[in-house]
Amino acid sequence: MAEKENASGISRLYGWGRSLWARWDRLRSSKTRAWQRYDRLGKIFLLLTLSLTITFILAPRPQQTFTHYNVGDIAREDVRAIKNFLVEDVETTAKRKKELLAEVPPVYDLDEQAASRIQERLHNALKFMRLEYQKLTVRPAQDPSRAAAKSPNAQLANELQKLRSEFNARLGSDIPPSTFNLLVKNEFSPTIEALVNQIISQFCYQGIISGHSLPKPEPPEILLRRLPSRREQLLRPPYPFLEVDNIRKPVANYCLEVAADFAPTDRWLACDLVQYLLVPNVTHNLAETQERQQIVLQKLHPTFFQVKRGEFIVREGERLTPLHLAKLKAQSLVYPQSRGLLMFLGIFFSIAIFLGLSYNLSRLALKRFPSRVRDLTFLAVLLLGATLLNLGLLRLGDLIAQVVPEMGGNLVYGWPIALAPMFAGLFLGLETGIVITFLTATLSALLLDKPFPMFLYFLSAGLVGIWGVRHCRERGDIIRAGLALSGVNFILLTSMKLLEFPFTAKELLIAQVFGLGGGLATAILVLGITPLIEGVFGYTSDIRLMELINLDQPILRDLMLLAPGTYHHSLVVGQIVEAAAEAIGANPLVAKAAAYYHDIGKIKKPAYFVENQLGGENKHEKLAPSMSALILISHVKDGVELARKNKLGDRLVDIIQQHHGTSLISYFYHKAKSQASNPQQVNIDDYRYPGPRPQTKEAGLVLIADQVEAASKTLEDPTPARIQGMVQKIINNIFADGQLDECELTLKELHLIAKHCNKILSGIFHQRIQYPQPVEKTRGHEDLDKQPAKKNGYKPGEPSDKSREDLKRLGLVHGGAKHHPSE
Repeated sequence: MAEKENASGISRLYGWGRSLWARWDRLRSSKTRAWQRYDRLGKIFLLLTLSLTITFILAPRPQQTFTHYNVGDIAREDVRAIKNFLVEDVETTAKRKKELLAEVPPVYDLDEQAASRIQERLHNALKFMRLEYQKLTVRPAQDPSRAAAKSPNAQLANELQKLRSEFNARLGSDIPPSTFNLLVKNEFSPTIEALVNQIISQFCYQGIISGHSLPKPEPPEILLRRLPSRREQLLRPPYPFLEVDNIRKPVANYCLEVAADFAPTDRWLACDLVQYLLVPNVTHNLAETQERQQIVLQKLHPTFFQVKRGEFIVREGERLTPLHLAKLKAQSLVYPQSRGLLMFLGIFFSIAIFLGLSYNLSRLALKRFPSRVRDLTFLAVLLLGATLLNLGLLRLGDLIAQVVPEMGGNLVYGWPIALAPMFAGLFLGLETGIVITFLTATLSALLLDKPFPMFLYFLSAGLVGIWGVRHCRERGDIIRAGLALSGVNFILLTSMKLLEFPFTAKELLIAQVFGLGGGLATAILVLGITPLIEGVFGYTSDIRLMELINLDQPILRDLMLLAPGTYHHSLVVGQIVEAAAEAIGANPLVAKAAAYYHDIGKIKKPAYFVENQLGGENKHEKLAPSMSALILISHVKDGVELARKNKLGDRLVDIIQQHHGTSLISYFYHKAKSQASNPQQVNIDDYRYPGPRPQTKEAGLVLIADQVEAASKTLEDPTPARIQGMVQKIINNIFADGQLDECELTLKELHLIAKHCNKILSGIFHQRIQYPQPVEKTRGHEDLDKQPAKKNGYKPGEPSDKSREDLKRLGLVHGGAKHHPSE
């Protein structure tokens, strides 16, 4: 009854396992189809995105070429005319304009009413004072007491002085007390008023002007307009105007001429009053002058000369003149507005075609060039990062050149141009690194004014960097690569400077320092950024692989303690694949590391694998064949999880997942068919590993060595001939099963793999001589390890019955024939 319940439980568990596995297989198949469908679209999107970003970096600003120069600057590039256009001859036009403006005399206005206004103010002021004078002369007679106290003239003068401010206000001028006293003495005589009016009329008609109204030197002619009549008069030097600041002497001479019969004091009084009353009545009418000039300038037609398409506007190294700037400005005006967009599209399509062709040709010509989207994304990041870094250093050099021209101009020799190629070589191989070297050198050279010479410099630096990391096994190799890069930079830039003669010793020294420093800086950056790339992209460099094959790694120590048989098996597989990988040109470090870790999934259930049972109970005896198959298959999935948990890198994870391919677990498949009531209902796919099949040579190596090493334990008498036959049979079965269809292993390479498998296994199972039996009986106190083994009928190299049963159970021995292992 208990056996039936156990069988029922196992059947239910088996059915559940089959259902779960079928769902997983359908889900994985649908994901694979979807990925294949979108893989091409992903690559196209990556190409367009990278091309667009690089175009933004490389595309020049359309107007920058024409506007960033000043007079006296040195042209840094050749500029040609993009089309036929006219350029204004500024000098000729300006000369003609000057001539036309010279024909327009400046307009001056003479205010003829200024004299009447002055005379009116004078009359009102004198009239007011005469009335006040009359009033004051009447008061002393009416007040005898006040008259006795002070003389009448003094009292009158004091009273009139109090009215001086009012007089000045009415006059519109500030008359000093001395002149006012003279007026008082003359009793504000109408005769003086008449003389002053005559002088004012004469001088205002002649014209009073301020000292700064006429420019120096005097214009050859002026146009005088008399207002308000607007009568115009063209005058030429000497001009009749009198300067208001120097008018006293002409007034005195005129008074002497017209008032000869006047007393001297009266003439001086008249002169003083005229001097204080006269104001300029001739002014420069700038608005009228400019208006007339504009009317004349309408007749002016600029003078142009034609610039032909393709004509040099300015040559590199030429000092810019105003004529150059005029041509550049004229070209900027005729520059099409869509030119910037057209240039951008042209560069974009050029870059896209260049990158697309580079990828497709590299994929077809280079066997190891990556095609996965993740790897292509990494390469795109390298190209974009290198271009941006070099652009930033270029801008920094321009800023430094403004302060120290020698340093700014030679900073380009210190660019870490080999950075991207060295990363590509470290993580994706030498061939990929060479392709990235060409791409990086091309894109970086396009940033400069002289791309070709620097392209050769960048290309050489990148190739040296790739050569330096071709067999990178330790971090010191990167430093040595940096030193080699510094040396090559030193030689190259010295040669380039010799070609640029003349040069100064200071420039050469600065360039050499930058070249040496650039190589060392590249090595330091590679050392610092490598762990970051390993973490972000899941890559495993050779340096990391050297660390992983150290047997003191925690996961390998766990494997040794929990699954010692698997641990020993992995070490032997590692020896086989390392030797075979070197023979066929695969990566021996990747193959060896993958061999060490390919069975780490057995740590979770070590007792279910024959190499770890050590003669103990076989746990598969109580399990259904389907369940046993699931347990064996699960060690691949468990190994992938442990590898990702311990950050072994995607290359090792892929090999762990592929190291059984889709091979058949034959023992349990045949056992299930023998136990089934209807053998046709047993699905063979339930007893196959899920795959995928090996995709790389290293994965194919691990698959072959894994099965060959496991099968070698079944040989009863492992002679070299039997080992060779067993190895050849295993490889033939794997090849016939199609497990190597996707890993590019050739028949010649399979022959080399078989040769090294035979060599390694023959060394492990080499024959020893038969030691003779001792003549004397061994004493009891002798070391036990020196005693001969007791005869029990067991021959060396021949497995016991228990071991043979275990191997049969796992499909290694079936019907007397040796089959390849499937655990």
